[in-house]
Amino acid sequence: MSIYEYDEENKVYKRSMSGTPNVDLVTGQQYTAKNIIIYCVRNYTINDGENKGRQDIKNIGSGSGYYFSDGYMIPIKWKKDSRSSQTKYTYEDGTELKVNDGNTFIFSIIYC
Repeated sequence: MSIYEYDEENKVYKRSMSGTPNVDLVTGQQYTAKNIIIYCVRNYTINDGENKGRQDIKNIGSGSGYYFSDGYMIPIKWKKDSRSSQTKYTYEDGTELKVNDGNTFIFSIIYC
């Protein structure tokens, strides 16, 4: 399980896995993110005829999520019109999400 803990001094989220800092094997530096976007999706069993219970996610459509930056969490909305279109993120009032400068990790979470 991955965990992101906010480092107030450096203003980034530090990634750990199973209680251990997750580090780059080349640089030895712990992975960090300035911004994190989590968007909620549904999952479903793929009907591929093999009946192996494979799962997929429904990331076409719209839903809710969260934006984390500078130690704060803001509820957001997301929308994706087609497989080839870009996902659009907005504040709850519908205005476009303004992401702070820096790297951004984006995750889809099932049933948040």
